[in-house]
Amino acid sequence: MHGFIWLIIPLVFMFGMRGRMGWGGRGGRGGRRGSGQVVDRETADYVAHLEGVIEGQQGQIEALEARVARVEEGLDFAERVLGERANARLGA
Repeated sequence: MHGFIWLIIPLVFMFGMRGRMGWGGRGGRGGRRGSGQVVDRETADYVAHLEGVIEGQQGQIEALEARVARVEEGLDFAERVLGERANARLGA
């Protein structure tokens, strides 16, 4: 009985890791595109649509990053002006 358990444990581990590590025919990160199989037209259109959405979102992200940079510059300027005013009041 003990020998049977020691045989089953490695098999369960191997079959469990097969899907996660991409050792099997399906599962893993490769999917259909990585395995060299032909991708149907509907899937290709959907992937192209998602890539377009991603490009649009990347443009929005860049615009938002530019706006944040401008706000940070304005905040730095306001802090400098308020600091100079506070020093002028303390010095007077």
